[in-house]
Amino acid sequence: MTTKQAETAVTTWFLTFNGKAKSDISWPEGVQLVEAEIACPELSQFMFRAVGARWRWFSRLSWDYQQWLAYLTTQQVRTWLLWVKGTPAGYIELLKHPDQSVEIKFFGLLPQFIGQGLGQRLAEAAVMLAAQWQASKIWLHTCSADHPSALKNYQQAGFVVTDIQHSVETLPSLNDSRLLAQDFVYSALAYHIESAG
Repeated sequence: MTTKQAETAVTTWFLTFNGKAKSDISWPEGVQLVEAEIACPELSQFMFRAVGARWRWFSRLSWDYQQWLAYLTTQQVRTWLLWVKGTPAGYIELLKHPDQSVEIKFFGLLPQFIGQGLGQRLAEAAVMLAAQWQASKIWLHTCSADHPSALKNYQQAGFVVTDIQHSVETLPSLNDSRLLAQDFVYSALAYHIESAG
């Protein structure tokens, strides 16, 4: 049974990069940022849930395997994983729009890696990678349900607020069964069984 939290007032800030992208990022020893060059719904879905569950990201909780695969194979999406001593610690997902602007669609760290100085570097890396993808504009959005430092981190990385929107959202609670991703798991199994044919 899916349990949903009551409706919540959410403020969303839209930000555009207005600085100079770095040409290189210095990572601590044992930390690497690597592009995931092969479309892998299992990986992207895992990172979305692992990073976003604490902040009640809900936009893709209902996606099945085919939806993830179709999205990841558009050639307009690129994903990088942050590794700390061989452990996935966070990720960046960039989406290129028809106007050639690049949106930092998703970005964040797994809970045990927050507070170690990696978030600022990851934001700077996201901007650098978007710029290298020849973006006409680099932008993103964050909201009041996200990490309390998210807006400040983006502003420190060179983003400026261009729009603010207010809405009422029904955000998932921590016992929302969608966070278990059963529909995705079943659709992935069905896809692979059919593919093995």
